[in-house]
Amino acid sequence: MRVDEVMTKDLMTCSDSDSLSEAATMMREINVGSLPIVDDSGDVIGIITDRDITVRAVARGVDPVMAQVIDFMTPNPVTIAPDADVEVAAEIMASAQVRRLPVLQDDRLVGMVSLGDLAVDVGEEEMLAETLERISSPVR
Repeated sequence: MRVDEVMTKDLMTCSDSDSLSEAATMMREINVGSLPIVDDSGDVIGIITDRDITVRAVARGVDPVMAQVIDFMTPNPVTIAPDADVEVAAEIMASAQVRRLPVLQDDRLVGMVSLGDLAVDVGEEEMLAETLERISSPVR
């Protein structure tokens, strides 16, 4: 099965100048845990997660209304092509210890694939269990 068969295609994005509060509001509205960050030309320059907002910012006393996404996003996220096999996506997630991958075609954002997408649409329990274990293992 290919990534483009399981990825989420209808995405919201935010810019690096958006506030953390704006990003969190978008996440709540569409019920997701991350957003790709794009520049003015539409290139993916980062990703912000709900964990980035809570652990990197709010837990440190940063005002999410005043703080900008650029200061707390993960720059240069690991990405994947839409025609890649889902097993390749799982391996990339495990190796990079991430749960979500922006999907790029010709350097343009066309979707997002998550570990949840793989669990719901692929259902290969052994592959998913191994991927989750590797993602969750402490970095050494």
